[in-house]
Amino acid sequence: MIRFPDYIRKHAFQRPQARALHFEGRDFTWADFSDRLHRMARVLRDLGVEPGDRVAYLGHNSHWLVELYFAPCAIGGVFVPLNFRLAEEELVAVLADCTPEILVADRHHAEQGARLTRLCPTLRHLVIADWNDTGTPDGALHLDSLIAEGTRPADDAFDESASASDETMALFYTSGTTGQPKGVMLSHQNLMVNAMGTGSAMNFGPADSILLSGPLFHLGTGSRIYTSVIYGMAMVVQARFEVVETARMIAEQKITTTTLVPTMLRMLLDHPDFPKFDFSSLRLLTYGAAPMPQALLENAIGEIPGLTFCQSYGMTEASPVLSMLPPEDHKPGNPMTGKLGSVGTPLPHCDIRIVGEDGQFLPATQRGEIIVRGPQIMRGYWNRAEETAQAMRGGFYYTGDAGYLDRDGYLFLVGRTKEMIISGGENVYPIETENCLSKHPAVAQAAVIGLPHKKWGETVHAVVALREGQSAGADELIAFCRERIAHFKAPRSVTFWSEALPLSATNKIDKAAIRAAIMARHGD
Repeated sequence: MIRFPDYIRKHAFQRPQARALHFEGRDFTWADFSDRLHRMARVLRDLGVEPGDRVAYLGHNSHWLVELYFAPCAIGGVFVPLNFRLAEEELVAVLADCTPEILVADRHHAEQGARLTRLCPTLRHLVIADWNDTGTPDGALHLDSLIAEGTRPADDAFDESASASDETMALFYTSGTTGQPKGVMLSHQNLMVNAMGTGSAMNFGPADSILLSGPLFHLGTGSRIYTSVIYGMAMVVQARFEVVETARMIAEQKITTTTLVPTMLRMLLDHPDFPKFDFSSLRLLTYGAAPMPQALLENAIGEIPGLTFCQSYGMTEASPVLSMLPPEDHKPGNPMTGKLGSVGTPLPHCDIRIVGEDGQFLPATQRGEIIVRGPQIMRGYWNRAEETAQAMRGGFYYTGDAGYLDRDGYLFLVGRTKEMIISGGENVYPIETENCLSKHPAVAQAAVIGLPHKKWGETVHAVVALREGQSAGADELIAFCRERIAHFKAPRSVTFWSEALPLSATNKIDKAAIRAAIMARHGD
């Protein structure tokens, strides 16, 4: 049996002076990483963490956060990264659900951590992660001071209590766009299968340096930590994505690969300094976490020549990747050029099927719900046995995503089953209309929702943010869509959003907020 902390020990033994982590101007070798991991595990044990106990983290990306991905499981604990963008009431609800005894907070969230400690009776210790202890609130502990105390435990000091490969090592909470966030229980095995499968497909190796700039409380970027530990890649951590700083770090740190969601990629391409950015060190840009408008992807391929692209599709419950559109399918003129609108083919360990409303498997080209099985699928939802049973029926996980497999085995998304619009008896998946709108030269962003309609049941409504300096009217956009997709899929009405569309905590367009605002305008 091999677990993630064992990989860190392996790299520390084989390549002790190679760079493992970089954060805020400081480098940590694999020997440093292994040393701090074992010392941090000792600290958690001294603070009373037992096998199965949860350890939560609240804060921006940092090397402390990366280290905490592994320290709790080294003594059998469970790591819980918290979404710092949640309202305090929402954080209290998450903490009440997973009941951790220790909360680690960075310097930006020290005071909020102190309030949460008072509000959550299970929290016995607040530990602050910062370079020094000057900002540590009264009654709190300073993580690096605790790490520096005492001797370093032996590599095998905690092996008997460390979590087994099939036990939960992390709880990642879903974004909660459809209700209360749910804790997804993931094991070493779940995350290791995903890391090995994706890393092999992307040809990752020790020569790579990856920039981690997306939120690490989410597996979209967080999964790359596990991949990096498996393949010995150097991890450069950015506290939060910011266009100019991200571009600077790519050039300065000689980054070879990074992961962006579509909104982040658009922000880079649209920045006035984009022509000055130096991306010469980049060999691979991976994207995912939200549907990529095809027009944006084609623009990126044209604007960054020589860079290869790779798309991954999945969700937290799948650790997270299910399918990939590899670099060769992104190259102009390749035999699969027409597949750019897809999310690629299933990874070898994933069995993906499409089912109808009756639960029966559907043949190629027919649309239905995407279901999957394989060793990367979660152990279940924390404290939610009924919801786990509902989501994992007949050996498959029901994703809630709608799509189809074409005759070449490529998976195409058509939206969320819960977002599907039924207008006059016709099924409309918003992503198709959004992709069409994104091809209009004046459209920067588009979100499509269904509005109640007395005659048709629902009507297709587009919410559009225009590019700066561009103009377009509702009639023009509606006509544009009707020329390219079926009339029933084209919007019947358009709302123009004066700013960029609102984003969720994971940088996806927040349709729940948009829908609430539009419904309020319509008086419903």
